[in-house]
Amino acid sequence: MLERSLVALEYNFVQEQLSQYAMCGLGKQAALTMRPFANRQEAEHALAALDECLRCLLRAGAPPFGGITDIRSDLKRAKIGGTLSAERLLAIARVIQGGRGVRQYVVRAGELTELVHLPELIEPMFDARRTEQEIRQAIDEDAQVLDNASDELRRLRGERRRAEGEVRRVLERMLRSHQKMLQEPIVAMRGSYFCLPVRVEHKNQVGGIVRDVSSSGSTVFIEPQAVVDISNRVRELLLLEEREIERILMRLSVLVGEVADELHSNVFILETVDLWFAKAGYARTLDAKRPTLTEGVWRLHGAVHPQLAADGVPADIELGGSFHLLIVTGPNTGGKTVTLKTVGLLTLMAMSGCFLPTRRESEVGFCANIFVDIGDEQSIEQSLSTFSSHMKNIIQMLAEVEADSLVLLDELGAGTDPAEGSALAVAILNRLAAVGCRVIATTHYAELKGYAFQNDSAMNASMEFDVASLRPTYRLLIGVPGRSNALAIAMRLGLPEDILAEARTHVAESDMRVEDLIAKLEQAKRDAEEAQEQAALARDEMLQLRANWEEKAARQAKELADERQKAQREVRALIEKSQRESEQIIRELRSMRGQTGIKDHELVELRKGLEQLAPPTESLRQAGKGGGKRVQAGARVRVLSLGQKGDVVDVSSDGKSATVQLGLMRMKVDVADLEILQEKQQAETSIRHTRKGVQKDVRMELDVRGETVEESILRIDKYLDDAVVSGLSRVVIIHGKGTGALKNAIRRHLQHHAQVKNTQTGSAGEGGDGVTIVSVRI
Repeated sequence: MLERSLVALEYNFVQEQLSQYAMCGLGKQAALTMRPFANRQEAEHALAALDECLRCLLRAGAPPFGGITDIRSDLKRAKIGGTLSAERLLAIARVIQGGRGVRQYVVRAGELTELVHLPELIEPMFDARRTEQEIRQAIDEDAQVLDNASDELRRLRGERRRAEGEVRRVLERMLRSHQKMLQEPIVAMRGSYFCLPVRVEHKNQVGGIVRDVSSSGSTVFIEPQAVVDISNRVRELLLLEEREIERILMRLSVLVGEVADELHSNVFILETVDLWFAKAGYARTLDAKRPTLTEGVWRLHGAVHPQLAADGVPADIELGGSFHLLIVTGPNTGGKTVTLKTVGLLTLMAMSGCFLPTRRESEVGFCANIFVDIGDEQSIEQSLSTFSSHMKNIIQMLAEVEADSLVLLDELGAGTDPAEGSALAVAILNRLAAVGCRVIATTHYAELKGYAFQNDSAMNASMEFDVASLRPTYRLLIGVPGRSNALAIAMRLGLPEDILAEARTHVAESDMRVEDLIAKLEQAKRDAEEAQEQAALARDEMLQLRANWEEKAARQAKELADERQKAQREVRALIEKSQRESEQIIRELRSMRGQTGIKDHELVELRKGLEQLAPPTESLRQAGKGGGKRVQAGARVRVLSLGQKGDVVDVSSDGKSATVQLGLMRMKVDVADLEILQEKQQAETSIRHTRKGVQKDVRMELDVRGETVEESILRIDKYLDDAVVSGLSRVVIIHGKGTGALKNAIRRHLQHHAQVKNTQTGSAGEGGDGVTIVSVRI
């Protein structure tokens, strides 16, 4: 890649941005020296790795890079036999530890998301744990060599500390005995010598060696003769200690040198990992999308220059499909140069393995090289005009351009006579078209607008300009050439009409027709875009409505299935409860059979009848569905699934279900599960016959559980009337316990009822406080 193209497209901006997201010096340096990959496979590998790193950031957080620094120069020195300082050995140990932490992070992240490239990258990392342990055992976190680094060092330091202690004890005794002769009662260090600050007038009274004199001359620093020999021994031990430390550092350096190549590879891997995660952090900030690399085809959807990511106008750019040359026209400051730089810089980013600031996933052609001629590069020093500098770049470009190159030309043919400049621009475009490379060129020449119409491999484009506001919109319109808008702008600014009229007479009639045609094309394109946006909104609304409907239907289906299961469970529970109660009654009857005269075979028959209360079979359900008669309230029916008879109390509005009174139990069942035994009219006739004197079958219990107070009292009054007619002297009213409100209201009503002798609470076997036993007046 030409260095000049990288500079012209401001590639260094992306490098600097990436370096800010790096987590250690290795990644920062890698970002600042990053270059586009030489082949497409490497770039695609980097894009796939970046995709993995972005998922890791979202699910596992950032990797740990603490303690990782660039130690490559230290490794090189150790490899050739040099001795490393304690600080550099400690840095190497920290890099070994940090690399192990990064490796563990990748393993943990692999459990949260599928990873391929990261594990492949770190798999060859060398485990230098033994080297790290050797360094840690000899050097502490402050880069000081530990006493335990060797037996000799421990012995030397112990002896030195004892000697220094002896020196201090001697000096402390002299401080007490020579206190009047001292300037201060302290031990002063002068270099490596232990001295007493003696007043100058008493210097001859203290035997020893003068090591220093204060700046005022009033204090003499004397090393007492009593400690000279001991101090010399201390200095000798210090020298031996330094030699031992040097030997230890040399030994550790040799250990590092033995694994220098492996550690160098580890550093390169850590550098690559940091660069990948820096790209991922930058992509997350820009909300960038992963591009697809192609063979010479660009389809950028909503592309924005990285420097304008916050407020730039997205552009849809296409090149290399049905056309290889894109001729962009439009007014100055309309965004033509920004469009060129956006295409060039985003291509460099994709070739460098970076995601792109686009509205959605886009396609980018992989180029062998990018040739750029942007800006005014005239040079006074080299006596080059603007035109000459452009021509020099283009001449070099034409000599090196190939079919898989991208060429970006700003203001092609500018800086000279318009007629000659446009002719030269057409000739240059013809040469580039013959080579087969991809070209984006901006221009003001009207002749180049016609060039795109005549050349099948070329396409016009323009930067939209709002004449009403005299402002560019910075939108790229592909397929529509740009207008000059000079006369419109002049009229808008207030140029006299007579001057404008004369100017129009100087404009060729063909040019006027072309301008009008361009205006109509622009309007047609805007209308088509608005229609497309409205269609997209309508489609999205329809899809949302459909999704809501499907969700509602699924929810209703689930609720219906839940209700069915709940009803089945309730029915089964009622049956099981009835069976248990019936079994209890049978046991009581058996215990009383001597008194009642009931035989065992009769009890067996009763039990068989109870066993027929099993869960419904499919055959019974199918039989009920074929009845074909309409169920009405008041009809006498049989519930096929239960084998019980009852009366229809109510029918649902849709006619699909009915509420049936089954003795003490009232339940809602499907009409397909009912067999009509007696129509409504027949049931009413039967009731009338009963009223005329036929005895009515009245049960001994009335169940009002679940009803309101008003409903239950009305039913109780009617029930007591029927009981009197039937000659029942003792009846049971089942009201349940609940909160006690229904029970208390019924008992208060019965106390003043004309047909009630007395009431009492049911026994434990009869239902306890949940029932009331009523003695009826006959």
